[in-house]
Amino acid sequence: MSDSKSFLSIYLSVALSYLGVGLVAPLIAIVLAEHGENSFIVGLIGTTMFGAFTVASFPVGLLIDRIGPKPVLVIGLVVYGAAILLFAFITTTGLFFAMRAIEGVGAAAISVATETMISQLSRPDERASRMSYYALSVGIGWATGPLAGSLLFGIQPQVPFVLCFALSLIAALLAGMLIKRTHAGTEHTENMFSVLRKNIVVPISAGALYGYLMSSLVTLFPLYLKQELRVSETTMGGIITAVIVGTIASQVPIGRAADRFGKRKTLVTCTVLLGGVFALIPLHSDWRLFLVTGAAAGALAGSLYPIGLSLIGDIVRRERLGAAHSAFSLAFGIGSLIGPSISGLAMTHFENPRWLFYLPTILAGAFAVMTILLYKQTAPRAVTS
Repeated sequence: MSDSKSFLSIYLSVALSYLGVGLVAPLIAIVLAEHGENSFIVGLIGTTMFGAFTVASFPVGLLIDRIGPKPVLVIGLVVYGAAILLFAFITTTGLFFAMRAIEGVGAAAISVATETMISQLSRPDERASRMSYYALSVGIGWATGPLAGSLLFGIQPQVPFVLCFALSLIAALLAGMLIKRTHAGTEHTENMFSVLRKNIVVPISAGALYGYLMSSLVTLFPLYLKQELRVSETTMGGIITAVIVGTIASQVPIGRAADRFGKRKTLVTCTVLLGGVFALIPLHSDWRLFLVTGAAAGALAGSLYPIGLSLIGDIVRRERLGAAHSAFSLAFGIGSLIGPSISGLAMTHFENPRWLFYLPTILAGAFAVMTILLYKQTAPRAVTS
């Protein structure tokens, strides 16, 4: 494996930053409610973060192509941490909106910079594995944070936000000192949309599908379990935990399979199986079955993110990786934004809550067909530097 020290530093920085995310993300709504904001405003402020993340993705990618991913990552970690820190002290609605927007810009810088750096440092035959370790670092950091954040919030409300800021600074220091400086991009300016070509439709679509699935299921799956199966909160937590465990546990094995058997073949296989799992879920009447299919859905859906990213590294020339990864983040952000509303609309319009799973079945099938049709266009470049 190449540049092991740099990769270890990247994964540790990502895990620390997303531990901070997990610490405070569930608490922001509580803080807003304590300041008298209603559910609509709380939701709108939350959407602001994802909107800023989506809008900032392309400019961040262009900046990475100009100056390299390392300085963008360090700046993004500092900006993100500072925005979170201010949540402990601000009291006005306008500032909440502003801080969430700044948080989204920082998050976009962290995401696009780390993904670009991993692509640049990885050999073609290890890129999917490297991306899977990245996804694993994100998942572990994010999953560890909520419980710790709740406990710290009980001690004093400001503590989780201050700790998130400290973790972001530590991650920035690690990135600045230990991560290898990579390619600084081109000296000439290209149109920001010039990277959008037929050969990256598949990986970008993988990002959009993953965002759609995660946001819609996180938002509406608990409601489905509660209303249709009438499960208890404890049972619901167990099912959701099974999904998370399946997602985290699958990252490295699927990444290694993609490097060994081919990224495109693995992606098609996982997507076809994913569609089959979503077709089975509406047939369940026993909540215990969800423990199995939920874990399988999490594992297979989780393959979309690292394999999609690793495909970009194979297809796009080195000096345009920043813009290409920003396009992936943009697609992921759009999918995340529209997922809950589209699924909710279908469930309401057809008066059938099972459309929460019918739509993913259809989308997974369509994505698999598209990947097969564009199979030749997504072949690796003849020379990968």
